[in-house]
Amino acid sequence: MNGAVAWQTPGSVASPGSAEMDTNQDTTLDALVVRLADGDRSAFTPVFEILWSPTLRLCMSMLKHEPDAADAAQQAMEKIFARASDYDRARPAMPWALAIAAWECRTIARKRHRRREASKDSAADPSFDGAEDELVQRDLTRAALEALGQLSESDRETLVATFWDEAASVSGATLRKRRERALDRLRGAFRRLYGLD
Repeated sequence: MNGAVAWQTPGSVASPGSAEMDTNQDTTLDALVVRLADGDRSAFTPVFEILWSPTLRLCMSMLKHEPDAADAAQQAMEKIFARASDYDRARPAMPWALAIAAWECRTIARKRHRRREASKDSAADPSFDGAEDELVQRDLTRAALEALGQLSESDRETLVATFWDEAASVSGATLRKRRERALDRLRGAFRRLYGLD
């Protein structure tokens, strides 16, 4: 691989072969993340250079607040590098990395909402209007469904009754306790599958 990294720099004009360039970039990123996962520290800088721009763009589109977006992007990059050894080589690296970034954005948005620091014009708006956002949303939805598939039928029924207002076989305190336990098991399944906090 001789250390050369193929990627399109921010602001550059896409050429007719840009789809091929994106494929080359994805292939290069996948190979670099595999090297990073194997402990090759020389892959750190090229991975950062490839991921930083799309990660920051995603965070800006989700949070609509530059300082929070920069914080989310930095935290996401830290987690990406810390969890490189958990990277699944059978999956592409870009959606994996952007899913971690989206998770960080949601975490920051929840914290901001809880503290009520955000004004109405800078409130978190987790709308997904870009192609990268749509890809991340699709990947997260697939991951959530896969984690749900790890649960028992009873846990799935409880969660469906809770979040889709369908009639449950139980109600009141019993439903609340079952929901709490089902959510704990869902979080555990998601962490086992994807290592996200």
